[in-house]
Order: sequence, then structure tokens, then C-alpha cells
Amino acid sequence: MGKISVVFTLLVLGFVDLFANSNRYDIKSGIVEYEIVGNVQGSESGNTLSGTSKLYFKDFGTLELVDEKIVQTNMGEKEEERTISKIVNNKMLTVDFNDEVIYSQSLALDEENPVQNIKNYESFVQMGAKNLGTENILGYKCDVWQLGEDKIWIHNSVPLKLITKSLGITQIQEAKFAVFNVDIKNDKFKLPAFPVKAIEEIIGQEGEYIPSGD
Repeated sequence: MGKISVVFTLLVLGFVDLFANSNRYDIKSGIVEYEIVGNVQGSESGNTLSGTSKLYFKDFGTLELVDEKIVQTNMGEKEEERTISKIVNNKMLTVDFNDEVIYSQSLALDEENPVQNIKNYESFVQMGAKNLGTENILGYKCDVWQLGEDKIWIHNSVPLKLITKSLGITQIQEAKFAVFNVDIKNDKFKLPAFPVKAIEEIIGQEGEYIPSGD
């Protein structure tokens, strides 16, 4: 179920605005704390997922960090996973706590992956999403959109609730705390002191053919 949780991170991180010379969010800054729950439909083995996610952003999303902690229970065994993703301008940094390394990559538009698109009314319409009206989350008015089996509640381009269904797994991520247009200290965006590796270099090395020297 860990792969499915990545979808939530992508939905929170608004990528496309980086390439449009416009703001990723319609709000200058914000802090959102989410609760995450998930389960496997029809499973009798008690496969579940729970966790939390925190979103910090400032300068309309030019600087952004998502800190997600997930606990998965599979056949009675628990596995904990933590992921931190940070965006600085057009660069994304992803922390791998298992290998104690930070992967760096330039953001690129993936036209085949709609969850990475800017979350405003026009873009949802272009993606073929259906507008279900409006609902309030924590007192904030949200536009509710459905795209396939997925639903997302958006307040000024910030997702406050997400429901994703894939491969028999249903995940719900909902904001339990949210404040906007507040001063956020820089230490909220601080990453562990791990070495940084560029994804492009790693892919290039894996694709290289090294002669045997015969």
C-alpha cells in the first residue's frame, strides 16, 4: 500500500505552475495537517494503513514541504515509513530515510499524469473531472471534484481532503488542521543532513555501458 500513498503526496504537491510562471497556490502561505486512513476492500486479513501528513508552503508555493508518516499493517505485521518531499522553485528534493540520502530532481510536466496538474477550476475541467459542488472542510469552502474513482476537495488550489481508490485499496486523507496566510519559520523546511544525489545522474549511470577492457 506504500505506493498508493505516493499519490497523496503528488496531489498535495502542485507541480505544473512551476512551468507557467504563475503561482502554485492562490494563497501566500499555509500549514495543513492531515490524517490518513486506508484499507483493502474485501480483505479478511486486516490489511490497513494509517498515518499523518503535514504540508508547509510559503511564497505561493515557491517553497513547499510535505512530511508524511505511514504505518501499514499487513497480515498482522506493521511497517512504518516516513517520506519528506520538498520543492524549491523548480527543484524537488525527496528524503530516503532508509538509505539516508536525499534525491534531487528537476520537476517536469507529465501530461499523462493528471494528479500533477494545477488544481484550479479550468484545469480540472480540461482533465475531464466532474464538479460535484462545494463543501466545507474545517470551515473553508472547497470545490469538490471527481476524476474517475478519485475525489478531491480544493480550497484556493490547496487540497483539504482526498479519496483515492486503486487496486482494491481505498485511502482517505483529510485535513484536521489548516491555517493560511501566516508567518512560517524557515526551520519547518529544513531537511536532514544527508548527502544529496541527483536523480538524473543516477539514471545516467545505470544506463551506461562499461566495456570489460578485454
